[in-house]
Amino acid sequence: MTSPAAAGLGAENPRVLWIRKRRAAVLIIGGDFRRALPEFDALAAAYARTAGSSSTDALECRRQAAYCRAEIGQSTAALKQFQAVLDQVRQADGDASPEALDLRRNIGMLLLAENRVPEALEVLQPLHEDLNLVYGPNHEETREIAEILARIRFAEG
Repeated sequence: MTSPAAAGLGAENPRVLWIRKRRAAVLIIGGDFRRALPEFDALAAAYARTAGSSSTDALECRRQAAYCRAEIGQSTAALKQFQAVLDQVRQADGDASPEALDLRRNIGMLLLAENRVPEALEVLQPLHEDLNLVYGPNHEETREIAEILARIRFAEG
């Protein structure tokens, strides 16, 4: 599908990369994480070469690759990749940017899914505090994390 465009415009032409990114997103929507993963990895590398490793597109593709890794059971690699992206987002936009908050949520939930409860709490508790500050206590995301924290505390007795 992208081969004719890549042949005519070049494999790293912005329009070709945009088409490839859309195609990879469709794979995720369809639940085909195994096929989306190498495409997002390749796109992240291409965007890093053409726009810089901390460009929005490169970070988004790395984030999507981490999501794919989590979905196919590569939790350790997914956590490392989410954390690496979060580190770059924090440097550029701070700890309470929408992207950072979402990445912190992803990391906390993945730790929780891996039954790494103490580590999950280390991520989710400060996330909850920041969500309270940024969005307020009645915001959907703030309430969701509050409920998760309450369930963890209840389970721990």
